[in-house]
Amino acid sequence: MLNALAASHDAHLLLIDSREDDTTSRIRHWLTTVVDDIHDTEELRRNRLRVVEISNLIDHLRDDVDNVETLIE
Repeated sequence: MLNALAASHDAHLLLIDSREDDTTSRIRHWLTTVVDDIHDTEELRRNRLRVVEISNLIDHLRDDVDNVETLIE
């Protein structure tokens, strides 16, 4: 009787451990996906802002060149 009880207990612990491993694995996968998505989204936003900044600088420099040309003429 004690052996059957011990075997049942061991099987129950094994089931709990396997579910814990499965849950941990799913959480790690979810976390990796979320972090990668946030990184990709922020990287795109940062890159687009940088392109806009460079474009604004180019426009400003063109205006300066045009102003200098009108002053020279």
